[in-house]
Amino acid sequence: MNRAGDILTTIGSFLLALVLAIAIWTNASQAQDPVQTRFLEVPLEFVGLPSGAVMVDADPRQQVQIRLEGPDSVLQALTPEDFAATADLSDVPSGETVSVEIVVTGSRPGATISFITPEAIDVLLEQQVTRDVPVELDLRGTVARGHNQGEPLLDPPTIRVSGPESLVSELDFALVTVFLNSTAETLVETSQPIFYDRSGRVASVTGLTLSRDEVTVTVPVEEAAGFADKLVTVVWTGEPAPGYRLLSVTANPPSVLVEGRPALVNLLSSVRTEPIDINGLTQTWEQAAVLDLAEGVTVDPEQIVTVTIEIEPILTTSTFIRVPERRGLRSGFMATVEPAQVRVVIFGPLPVLDTLAESDVRVILDLFGLGAGTYSIEPDVIVPDRGIEIRSIQPSAVSVTIAPEEARATATPTGGAVTTAAAVGLATPTRQAISRPAFCTQSAGALDAALPSICLRRQESQ
Repeated sequence: MNRAGDILTTIGSFLLALVLAIAIWTNASQAQDPVQTRFLEVPLEFVGLPSGAVMVDADPRQQVQIRLEGPDSVLQALTPEDFAATADLSDVPSGETVSVEIVVTGSRPGATISFITPEAIDVLLEQQVTRDVPVELDLRGTVARGHNQGEPLLDPPTIRVSGPESLVSELDFALVTVFLNSTAETLVETSQPIFYDRSGRVASVTGLTLSRDEVTVTVPVEEAAGFADKLVTVVWTGEPAPGYRLLSVTANPPSVLVEGRPALVNLLSSVRTEPIDINGLTQTWEQAAVLDLAEGVTVDPEQIVTVTIEIEPILTTSTFIRVPERRGLRSGFMATVEPAQVRVVIFGPLPVLDTLAESDVRVILDLFGLGAGTYSIEPDVIVPDRGIEIRSIQPSAVSVTIAPEEARATATPTGGAVTTAAAVGLATPTRQAISRPAFCTQSAGALDAALPSICLRRQESQ
């Protein structure tokens, strides 16, 4: 007995130790991986839909929210794809709203679903039917005057609609609206139709399947007999003023609709204007034209034709030969220029060039501050600011020799040699490049008032 008691005591002690070990291990595990709660949204799937039936007012993209409990490591690894939310429609009768239970199942162990919302969903099933709904046309406005409208064509003339019987049966027709807007050509327009129910109200087609969601409308338009569009031919007389040329003649609009006996209208190749006098014009001109119509042919008075005559000046060149003006020559000095004349070619409107006076084109040599010597100087050309361009200056630079007036050549009593600057002991001038003269830094004194501006130009050029 004692031996048996000892055995039982030993077994009891072992079991107690085992339980304590399991408890300690469990507490340690829970401390490292605690039980948590997590929410997921799972897509709802409808299964078991009876053949020939369709759901009414049901959104196939509905979501079911579930609450999960379990170790944090397990919950964090779960995704919506690990669960399936289904609503079985196999026992739902047609034409009756029934509440169907939602069942959620999981594919991975370790987590418990503690809550589902919604737990059920109301479902209404109806028989799916298909019906051809006629398309009607609302044609607004008229075609252009002198044109006839043909029979409109609709493509397609009907639209096949599939869906729940209660929705499809309420549809009466589909309407397409087209505006003619006085068109003179065949009109082709594609637009979405608007559906109407049997009460004449706009009907929604949400949840319905349509064979076409657009309708193409073709409205044939042709010219009526005795009506035709004819080009406008502008007739003019005279010539622009001398120095000007005719650039273009245009009519706006370029054609007009004429009306008359078919035989007369068909003979017309165009409609001419009464002659427009352009004699002496110097600028672009515009006016309403008077049409020269044959007897028996008329034009709508509201069709006003405006004629534009575009005139522009003739552009050409003109050549001037000028003796350069010497500016800024020091008192007591003389200047010799080689060559003595400069050839200037200018470009611009002929009427402007024809009116230029001799004094309008000037060639100026800037001699400010220059002493005795020989210089190469670029002449300044001044022309009126009236659209004139300087195209050429020849030569581009002239040779200027400056010497004191005492060195001017004098005749001997016997008619002998001429006294030169060298003969009176003057230094022989040397050719040198022109630079900014020191004189321009000094007061111009009693010199020409225009000279300082020439100094300024020379300063800017350097």
